[in-house]
Amino acid sequence: MILPTPVIIVIHQARSAADYASVLEKTGAKVHPVASFEEANELLSFVHPDLVLLAASMPEGDGRLYCQQIRATLVHPRPVLVLLHSSDDVNERIRSFRYGADDVLGDPIDKNELAIRVLAHLRRRQEELSNQLTQLPGPNMIRRMLEQCLVSDKTWSALSVDLNNLRIYNETYGDLAGDQLIKALGAILMGLTGDNDFVGHVEADDFLMITQPERRDEVAEAICQQFTTVSKRFYPPDDIERGYLVATGHGGIRRRVPLISLSIGIVSSTSRRFQSYVDVLTTSRDFRYAAKQRPGSRWLGDHAQVLGTAGSETQRARILVVEPDGAMACLLQENLSLEGYLVQVTSSAGDALSIARDSPHPDLILLESNLADRRMDGWELCRALKEDKELKTIWVVMATSHPDQLLALESGADLYLPKPFDMNSLLSEVKHLLRSRLRIPDLL
Repeated sequence: MILPTPVIIVIHQARSAADYASVLEKTGAKVHPVASFEEANELLSFVHPDLVLLAASMPEGDGRLYCQQIRATLVHPRPVLVLLHSSDDVNERIRSFRYGADDVLGDPIDKNELAIRVLAHLRRRQEELSNQLTQLPGPNMIRRMLEQCLVSDKTWSALSVDLNNLRIYNETYGDLAGDQLIKALGAILMGLTGDNDFVGHVEADDFLMITQPERRDEVAEAICQQFTTVSKRFYPPDDIERGYLVATGHGGIRRRVPLISLSIGIVSSTSRRFQSYVDVLTTSRDFRYAAKQRPGSRWLGDHAQVLGTAGSETQRARILVVEPDGAMACLLQENLSLEGYLVQVTSSAGDALSIARDSPHPDLILLESNLADRRMDGWELCRALKEDKELKTIWVVMATSHPDQLLALESGADLYLPKPFDMNSLLSEVKHLLRSRLRIPDLL
């Protein structure tokens, strides 16, 4: 795996700055030699160095005071400050540490010793900027890597990788179990990383991988397949057999949540020109969010065709209310209509099934379990909807006073709504289910 090239600024009198720079360039770092604090200030305005090597004595002032200035003005992550001091007096060197230097070396210094000490500081800095859980490069190193990609003449692809439903997993099994799952994903990414690839851990369950465009699809598919296999080891057999977890929301609202999966968004330098590293991150996340709209582990890239948006502002979502209580049916119809939805109401399971089969199908059905229809109750209607190939994608919200909340979910309902329920909670959950989705090509 490759890492971002370290950046070093050397502040010394011209000849010495050039000499030290030539030594440090052999360590693989990008070195900027400058001969004054003024030049250094200009450079620090757009360069984010990993290490600053500066002389304690400069014609224009005290290098120790400049250490104080850097500490006071540069935000995290601050560069390592190494002071070159010509004095052999121990007290003088100690005072240099008090001014803010991270290390004090002799001036002049043996070239080999200088290179080894600088490499040790850079190694330590890399460890500090790595994620503590996975030990992969963290956000600052990711930013540096993307910035170097943006100015490179080589082509590249960035894969934004994220786990789906981790919060529910953590609530069910605990944060420690979730951490192990994140570490497993990190290990999968590292196992698929080539010599010229990069993997970083942005935060929580958010990762970024950089590879060559010709490898992007192969790597993304391998990540999905390997994670699908490995993730099953993190569930009890009963939960794997059931195929979902139960999430509890405000007011006792329960919903079925699929087992954990991952989504990958891919962007490439061959598809568009990016303005900044933030542009890369946000665009790749947009494609990742689109990939989340399909079940299971999925990937989507800017090289694949994205179809039109379903549920756009010009389309009004259709809701079917199946409620035997006339007063409650009117209340639901009024509140849902005020939210902008097209609402139909029925009290019969048979009529509801017939309406659902008509085109266009409802986007969501709000269903009471206890129906007056002798032929079919709410539970049976829910099963019939979910077993129908054309209708199974319709959201079903089961509203019931039945004490067994799992019965609704096991019948196929996407959401359990205990009666009596808060109307605002209902509207919030309906909005959540009906939010706009990107349609993703079937070839993925």
